[in-house]
Amino acid sequence: MLRLLVALTLVAAPAAAASPAAIEAHTRFLSDDLLEGRGLGTRGHEVAAAYVASQFAALGLVPAGSDGWLQRITFQRRSQASAGETLTLNGRVFVNGPDLAVGPGTAAGPEIVEAGLVFVGFGLAAASLGIDDYAGVDVRGRIVVAISGAPLGLDSEVGASLAASKGEAAAKRGAIGLVQVRSAADLARRPWDKVAPTARRPAYNWLNPDGSIDPAATALRFTATANDGLAVALFERAAVGFASLRAEVAASPLARPKGFALAGTLRLDRATSLDRVTSPNVIGVLPGNKPVLRDEVVLLTAHADHLGIRAHPSGDTIYNGAQDNAAGVAMLLEAARALAAGKPLARSVMFLVTTAEEVGLQGADYFARHPTVALSRIVSEVDLDMPILACSFGTIVPYGASHSTLGRDVAAIAAGMNIGISPDPQPVEAIFTRSDHYRLVRAGIPALFIKTGPGDDRGGEACGAADKAFRARQYHEPSDDMSLAFDWAAAARFTDLNVALTRRIANARARPRWYQGDFFGETFAPKAAKAVR
Repeated sequence: MLRLLVALTLVAAPAAAASPAAIEAHTRFLSDDLLEGRGLGTRGHEVAAAYVASQFAALGLVPAGSDGWLQRITFQRRSQASAGETLTLNGRVFVNGPDLAVGPGTAAGPEIVEAGLVFVGFGLAAASLGIDDYAGVDVRGRIVVAISGAPLGLDSEVGASLAASKGEAAAKRGAIGLVQVRSAADLARRPWDKVAPTARRPAYNWLNPDGSIDPAATALRFTATANDGLAVALFERAAVGFASLRAEVAASPLARPKGFALAGTLRLDRATSLDRVTSPNVIGVLPGNKPVLRDEVVLLTAHADHLGIRAHPSGDTIYNGAQDNAAGVAMLLEAARALAAGKPLARSVMFLVTTAEEVGLQGADYFARHPTVALSRIVSEVDLDMPILACSFGTIVPYGASHSTLGRDVAAIAAGMNIGISPDPQPVEAIFTRSDHYRLVRAGIPALFIKTGPGDDRGGEACGAADKAFRARQYHEPSDDMSLAFDWAAAARFTDLNVALTRRIANARARPRWYQGDFFGETFAPKAAKAVR
């Protein structure tokens, strides 16, 4: 299979610019029905990985996985093994799917989790920011109840990170479970009919090479999201009801409800079955040519996995993932071609095509925990994931740019291409924590996640409208396929931007640095040298 894919004809393009035809060709192959949605641990994803490896080989990159081009990962797949999971509260029974979404456990067999309840506001904790929603409440051995998301008055990227770390914060303080009740903004973003189908799907966690499980995966007994009926019941004996709390949060972006004990005991009944699957990251390197600097690595990432085959009311069961993220992998491949065909770079460039992004950024997390080069050698990371390619963009949103000197680099490249920089147009989406770059940020590496922005190249907002339409109709749906209207010239321009940015970082005298006093740099790379903002 690999030799066959190597032999596939590459679309020719000048070395100076990305080829729209090449990006389209890669996207078309990777999102074809024959790859069956590239689900984790499936034949379709293995074919996608082989295709990527074949392209790396044809470009003359150097294999950089733990086994040639591949870094194969063993995942523990956890599946619901009961006819239906339930939560019981004060004699009322709530069912997984209609009333809540709770995943399977981490141990095989039947399980009962029962404990008292404590409300903890948003459930956020960051000592460096003076945030502690656990102040004044004891949650040891309890199940904590938290409002979803973070106050919209926080920096959107910091807020997204704190919200993504709620389970970690709860476990650190001795809680055994976490139930999130949904804010009005979260409910508007994702109606319950989008949440309910996730309730009984398998969950995954990676295993260390020795077969052991990451302790973080078992720190809490369970996490769950409550529908409004359960949310109201959780607060029905409290001095403040759920409707009042939701209204308080909606009324002010700075609202921070205080914690208090809740009446009653919550009981979870479920059963879990376990098995294992394997799936690879694909890794290649374009070596640098300058002494000392060539030992440093500029990292480009994109995820190749998608949702595979699932039932759907439309009858179309293949989730092709053309925008998400066949197009991102296609642009990474074309960026690799352009960089390999250009002038030699001072630093090395590593191209990492990850697996298991769709189940919690786990391929990137595994790489960050088990890197194939020392993390100290990786100077930066730029992620290519689902830029909306239905519009000729005039702006970009460089998530992460304000936290390190990478912001200066991307601003300079964008200005040279007459592309504007847009602030986060949709902070409620918590985009910053929803793609692979976030796992590298948590490993202490300055990183960017660049998205096409709301502005089009005519001064209007057509690209913002295209993004909203895609998220409402095609995101994580079988209709994310090649029938969509793609602007391949815009895809090539977006690739050119990322190529120019990579060249700038690779040839710079100094490596990117976190800014002094920045939340992410101080939290995840406290000993690293910092830059003055």
